[in-house]
Amino acid sequence: MKRFRLSALAAMAAAALSGACANAPVNREPPPRPFTGTKWILMTERALSGEAPWLEFGDGAVTGFSGCNRVMGRYLQDTVGAGAIVFSAVSTTKKLCEGPVMAVEERLLAVLRTSTNVRVTGDALRIDGSAGALDFKAAPR
Repeated sequence: MKRFRLSALAAMAAAALSGACANAPVNREPPPRPFTGTKWILMTERALSGEAPWLEFGDGAVTGFSGCNRVMGRYLQDTVGAGAIVFSAVSTTKKLCEGPVMAVEERLLAVLRTSTNVRVTGDALRIDGSAGALDFKAAPR
C-alpha cells in the first residue's frame, strides 16, 4: 500500500512539474526575414557619412547602394535551400567618392563577385565569398 502511494505521489509531482515547464515562456528566435523583398543594410566597422550601403534582392536581380554608387546585377540561388548563391554582371554607376567610402564599395563588390554562400538568420543576412564575408541587418519595416 505504501509503495502504491509513493509511486502515485511521484507521478503527480512529475505531472505538476511538466505542467509548470509547459507554461514557462519559451525564448524563440523570430522567423527569418525574407531574402527577397527585404532591404539589407551593410554592417560596417566604422560609421560612414551619408546613406548606409544596402542591397535588395528580387526575381534574380540585385539592386542597391554601395555608399557611393548604385549597385546592380544578377544572381542565381540554389533551389534546395543549401544557401549557395552566385552573382553575375555586378556593376555600379561611376561616381568617385572619398577613400573610406570607396574602400567599402570595393569590398562589397569583391565579395559579391566571389560569393558562394548566403544565409538569413532572423533579421541578419551573411554573404560569404573567397574575398571575405559581408554582414547585413534588415531595415526596419
